[in-house]
Amino acid sequence: MAGKETKLTVWALDPELSIDDIPELLNLDYSKYIEYLNGADRDLNEFDRKLLHRWREYSNTQGINIQSKEISGLTIRCVSAYAFIESPAPQNQAVIGDFVLPRERRVSPTELPVFFFEYMRRVYAIVVGPEYKTRYIRSALMGGGRNPDEQHTRWKKVQFKDIPNYTFSSDFFYWLISKQNTTVGTSLVNMDISDIRYLSQSADRRDVHHESEGDNLLDEAMSKTGLGVNSRVGQVGTTITCPGANLRFILFETGDCYVDNYLSSVIGPTGEIEPFENYLDIGALMLYAIVLPELKSAFNHEKDSLQWTTRHQADSRKTWALGAINELCSENDISIEEIKDLDWFK
Repeated sequence: MAGKETKLTVWALDPELSIDDIPELLNLDYSKYIEYLNGADRDLNEFDRKLLHRWREYSNTQGINIQSKEISGLTIRCVSAYAFIESPAPQNQAVIGDFVLPRERRVSPTELPVFFFEYMRRVYAIVVGPEYKTRYIRSALMGGGRNPDEQHTRWKKVQFKDIPNYTFSSDFFYWLISKQNTTVGTSLVNMDISDIRYLSQSADRRDVHHESEGDNLLDEAMSKTGLGVNSRVGQVGTTITCPGANLRFILFETGDCYVDNYLSSVIGPTGEIEPFENYLDIGALMLYAIVLPELKSAFNHEKDSLQWTTRHQADSRKTWALGAINELCSENDISIEEIKDLDWFK
């Protein structure tokens, strides 16, 4: 059973690759010898000597093939797969004297979903799982290690950070926060932003970091104070409802997302409402092929059309600051005379 949250990360594949190249890459042989068993004078077969890194089909009804999925009126070409990776135990734990332990006691498997999709003439990969696990996909299956084999070099350069379309600035997060309880519309989809429930803020040039989490977060003086002093926002948690999905997630500036499995849902292939983790491929594609690009498109449109400028952000900060002052005055029984006696008003 899935936990409370699912971690999603997006990578960008080399611009020279297309979605048509992916099935062939996923069917290559990525197995490798365990170094301390390779060439050793031991009675071991190939299976016992090797790590069987490979890609596996995500669904036995689809195989490793290109699929076309209709999501929010957009046709998305994609390939769904599992990255299957094996990790060997250290030599001193796998070989006792001249005896090599049985394979199941010295090799640990890991299997993680990966969804490749085509967006704006580039292929992206949505990787599911924590970073300490997903990084092994790079070295074992996508050419992230040293001295890569031919199979790995065929992936060319995979971009793991500063991903186009999936890197979000503090200015974007201020804009997103200002959209609480509103509908953001684009030519493709309308998105209802119903809450802001998580904030990660830091002060520029200071070693100060603050995280806030909870319902009605923007009603709290602490959160409004941070926004009012123009702190740098690097993560925001929100709930977005659009045709086909209700997604409750925390968005990082890197494009990573933590999706709440309990409170997120998608519309399944036959029209039923399903938990996010039950249709992970549809939910992940909805988030990365529809919601996040369209949010960024709406943000860029408002900036280009001067609907969101430094003046608008400053006005929003002032509103939050005044809200914080009002709450602090109420909590501490501060009078207007005491306010006027502050240095700023002298």
